[in-house]
Formats: sequence, structure tokens, C-alpha cells
Amino acid sequence: MKPLVSVLMPVYNSEEYLIEALDSLLGQDYENLEIIILDDGSNDSSFSIISRYKERDERIIVERRENRGIGSGRNRLLSLASGDFVFFFDSDDILLSKNLISTLVSDSEKYNAEVVAALTVPFRNKARKGKDKGVKVYSGKEFSSLMTRPFGFFCYPHSRLIKNSLFSSFFFPEDMIFEDIPVMPWVIREAERVAYDTSVIYAYRINKKGLSHSKFSSSSFYEMDAYYFNIKKAEEEKERPIAVNSSIFFLTKYYYYLFKVLLRGLSIKEYRARYKDKAKKAWHVLFYGG
Repeated sequence: MKPLVSVLMPVYNSEEYLIEALDSLLGQDYENLEIIILDDGSNDSSFSIISRYKERDERIIVERRENRGIGSGRNRLLSLASGDFVFFFDSDDILLSKNLISTLVSDSEKYNAEVVAALTVPFRNKARKGKDKGVKVYSGKEFSSLMTRPFGFFCYPHSRLIKNSLFSSFFFPEDMIFEDIPVMPWVIREAERVAYDTSVIYAYRINKKGLSHSKFSSSSFYEMDAYYFNIKKAEEEKERPIAVNSSIFFLTKYYYYLFKVLLRGLSIKEYRARYKDKAKKAWHVLFYGG
């Protein structure tokens, strides 16, 4: 029997894109799915949409609660998952390839991989196909290092089929924005093998309403906090590639946001007070190793 895959879908006010997302999920040719949807206190029609789909497909499990945030939501979904693998699926994204999940499961068996990643293609209105470069296999340490590199594989949890047991010692922080950055590289690092298959496509919507793509504000700085966490943890774990890559990412964001602050005529006093010493630490890691 094929392994059970728990598809974990956090939802919050996603009515605009939710139907398209769910149609792409239920259109997958892999049937042994456990689809767990958490409505995290939506105040639009999201729950109504989810309820209609639940009536159509008995594989769907729905839980509704007051809003507690994405980190808490991901932890709750993981606690409900009983599958051999988990697959995070954001409620405004699209599984562009109908055989995406079945291909990832097949790859996990073929390459004895505990993690299998699909090609992720960003889009705004219409998803496009990417370039198929075949399958490449990495160690968990190699892939986790690439996740923290600027323009690398990034730290998002979606689009990756992940052995459920890899999350046994990890929890998403519930008091941090960009909750995936300080968790996902360390989860993937635990895998012996990671396969990256570019023949199947996960379409990641660049949602202007989402935090990652919203206009510049003080909340933009929290991404640096998440990467600084990885700098410190990488030092403790003696993972220099992650420490270096996280330092580069941190410094890139530090000077980018500093420019944004100056461009808007805002005071840089508070900003520099908060991040000046952390920037010095990042430079020290790059040049002296910590």
C-alpha cells in the first residue's frame, strides 16, 4: 500500500484563492491522502468554502478555532497528522502538476529520500511552467545550507514532502513572524537524503496581502530576527555553511531596510540600536568564523 500523506493546510481569510487551491489539491492523482485544514479564525467565507469541500471528499478533516497565528497553526496541524509524510500546502497556492504528490512519493522510494522537494514557481495572476532539469539528490546538510543562502531554496515549509518523524523534535515558534526560517533548515538537516524534482511544479502565489510581500513597515525587520536566530544556532551546532549563508542574508536585509528607512525619511536611531550589534556579529562570522 502506498504511504499515507498528510496534507496540512492552514487557512486565514483566503476566500479569494481558496477554491482554486482546493481544486488543484483534490485533482491530484494520488489518492492516499489525509487532508487536514485548520481555519485559524477567518472572518470571511473561508470556513463556508472548506465545509462545502468537506462534504464532497471524506479525506478532508477540518478544525476551526480562534485566531492564534501561523506558527501555532502549523504546530496544531502537525499534531493532527497521522501520515507517513507531511506536505504543507498554503491556501492561496496551486499544485500546478496533477501528479505532483504521486511523483514526490515515487521519488522518495526511488532515491530513499526522507524529503522530496518540487520545483516552486512564484506567480501573481497566472501560474507558469518552470524548466525541468530532472532530479538531483542532496544530503540533508547540503540542502539545509542551500535553504539559507540568498536566492537558494529558501526556508518555506510548503512544496516539500517530508517524513513526518523529522518533525518529532521541532516546533514552529508561536511568537515570531517568519516562523519557518528558524525551523525548516534544521528539520531538513536531519534527513539523510533530499531529492529535488523539477519535473513537477508547486505554484507559489505572491500575495500582496501576505506578510512576506506587503509594503515596507517595521514588521519587515522580523525577517532579520529569524535569520539572526539561525546564525546563533548554527554556531552552537558548528554548522558553518548555515552560519555564513544566514549572515549574508541578514546583512543583505540589514542594509536594504536601512536604505528603505532613509528613503522614507524615517529615523534610523531605533533601527540601528536594535540591529547594529547583530550586524557586527554577522560580519564577524563571515570574516572570522564566529
